[in-house]
Amino acid sequence: MEMLLMPKNSGRLQLVQWPLFLLSSKILLAKEIAAESNSQEEIVERIGKIEYMKYAVEEVYHTLKLVLTETLEAEGRMWLERIYEDIDTSIKNRKIHNDFQLNKLSLVITRVTALLGILKENETPEHAKGAIKALQDLYDVIRLDVLNFNMRGQYEMWNNLTQAWNEGRLFTELKWPKDPELKALVRRLYSLFTIKDSAAHVPRNLEARRRLQFFTNSLFMDVPPPKSVDKIVFTPYYSEVVLYSMAELTKRNEDGISILFYLQKIYPGVTFA
Repeated sequence: MEMLLMPKNSGRLQLVQWPLFLLSSKILLAKEIAAESNSQEEIVERIGKIEYMKYAVEEVYHTLKLVLTETLEAEGRMWLERIYEDIDTSIKNRKIHNDFQLNKLSLVITRVTALLGILKENETPEHAKGAIKALQDLYDVIRLDVLNFNMRGQYEMWNNLTQAWNEGRLFTELKWPKDPELKALVRRLYSLFTIKDSAAHVPRNLEARRRLQFFTNSLFMDVPPPKSVDKIVFTPYYSEVVLYSMAELTKRNEDGISILFYLQKIYPGVTFA
């Protein structure tokens, strides 16, 4: 049911989110495309040809930034902001292949998935230790494997970051995601990294898919309290008769029961004039 649910698209994430079944496996495929491509233009072209892959990549990129920004403190947040700033600059200058080892993205995804798997759970001392370890592993992979040599030097010259890493206190200050909206983003982000081939279990027929989506979304709607029976208005669904004359209401059928008698028995507290 979660796979078919259409997100509300009304939170802090300023982009359109699509149902998970449309985005399943897209991140893992995009990772392979990035590793195999020889230029940024080729990556953009190949990702754009696969339906919904662009949306999956954009959502993961921005959601991960939002989640980590809310989670990290002190030097950890400074490092995150610097990483995203450099990625954005590199993309703008079309130098992503020169600055980052895209064939090592699988290592990043593994560490990020491990981190999200911990953050989606409730905070405990054990989970906190696991999250810190996962973040330190992620930092190590990006610093030693993903950043090219010319980029790596910029971070090593950052005294505060290097000192915090050497002293073992980098990422030790965490703000656990407890806000319901942020918690939901963590779970959804984890699903985007882990759910595979789920579309195979969704009906291919568009009308069947539309009806399932409508039904699953309705399960989460705010249903108003029902009105009392005397205020209910009968609305015909197709061609049912809902307006009866007094003669029709009092006319008995072959069993000797009238419509009026039937209504009085079902709704004993209602006066039928």
